[in-house]
Amino acid sequence: MDMAQHDQESAQPTHRPSKRLPVRRTRPGRSPRGLDEVAVEEPLEIRLRWVDDDGSHDELITTTMRTPGDDFDLAVGFLVAEGLLSPGDVPAGISHCTEGDVEDPLNVVTATLRNGSKPDISSVARVGLGTSACGICGRTRMEDVIARVPQVSEKQDFDPAWLATLPEQLRAAQSLFESTGGVHAAGAWPAGAQVITVREDVGRHNALDKLIGSLASRDQLPATGLVCAVSGRASFELVQKAAVAGFDALIAVGAPSSLAVETARGAGMILCGFAGTAGLNCYSGASRLGL
Repeated sequence: MDMAQHDQESAQPTHRPSKRLPVRRTRPGRSPRGLDEVAVEEPLEIRLRWVDDDGSHDELITTTMRTPGDDFDLAVGFLVAEGLLSPGDVPAGISHCTEGDVEDPLNVVTATLRNGSKPDISSVARVGLGTSACGICGRTRMEDVIARVPQVSEKQDFDPAWLATLPEQLRAAQSLFESTGGVHAAGAWPAGAQVITVREDVGRHNALDKLIGSLASRDQLPATGLVCAVSGRASFELVQKAAVAGFDALIAVGAPSSLAVETARGAGMILCGFAGTAGLNCYSGASRLGL
């Protein structure tokens, strides 16, 4: 199936992203026994399939812990961030596992590349089990990240007052966080406009991968002219993913790391932290905010 024509949100089967579990409480005014809605965390295998002059290939790329749901978005976003798909490219097809010997088919996703593709998977770490916090997956050279950032001839300017409202808008769209209190989020906005989409996951890197994959399915990569807002701090891994996807800016609720700032400056991307109703701190691209 063609990813550009695939409606993931309506057609993709999923596990539930949360479940109700027994809890004992010590809170005044609350029953000591009850049920709490808890975010689900399960493994997802991301596999890559392609055919080249050497024959047919089927490779396990990574296994990550994630919240079930939007798994196709997660797989495509991860492949873009790791350079196995270029921004603006989509797989020829993507599906859950259909092999009968797999214990849980919904926890395995395979992306099939278009004819003639020959991905370089040598730099992607594929050892052990990844966590929901794992974003860089063995790739630590900042120069490699910068080399994969889409080149944009005209950089857009943004209103810092509007950028400072994005965390509040993101929080208002976090339905899974509202019920569980246990997930991160990433959202995408055009300048001064309404949110395009928001994705949630127990892993902040997974939430951003899901967002990137969702934009890919909408033919909106590279994300030129778009702003990404995230619910946590701005780590190197989040800046890496946002830059490679082509976002003009990354706006975070929390603080950036030094390497995140260095990477954003090298990529020519706006990076702001501590964003909220009181304002924001700009660490990269301040001139594009009129600061």
